Amino acid sequence: MGCDTAGGYAAPAHQREVDAMMAAIRANPAQRPLFKSSPPDRALSAGAIEAGLAEELEMIRQRLEAIGDILIGDPVLLQRHAASLQGLDLTDQVLVHLAAVIRAQDKPAAVDAVSMEDLRARLKLRSTGR
Repeated sequence: MGCDTAGGYAAPAHQREVDAMMAAIRANPAQRPLFKSSPPDRALSAGAIEAGLAEELEMIRQRLEAIGDILIGDPVLLQRHAASLQGLDLTDQVLVHLAAVIRAQDKPAAVDAVSMEDLRARLKLRSTGR
């Protein structure tokens, strides 16, 4: 824990960097809010729910991509955490495929179209109940 000169708490440098990144994301009016406000209560069709789920996955994907873009801009962080940052990219790819499957009318065909072999295998395994 760090202390400032007045004897109070001062966040460590890495926390201040994260706080600055989050402040930059929040300050950009072109960015969507982190969370959507709750819609009014109404009966939703399965299609509307799936469309909403796919949209939420896309929002999460965009946020992770923005965070990843900020993080890879720091050469020291990139060198130290390359594998973790690749995990963000992998997560991005999974979210793209999941959103496509959710949006699809023909879900089995959409699963067959998933280009990530391990994800496709997991989705097929779950759909067979094994």
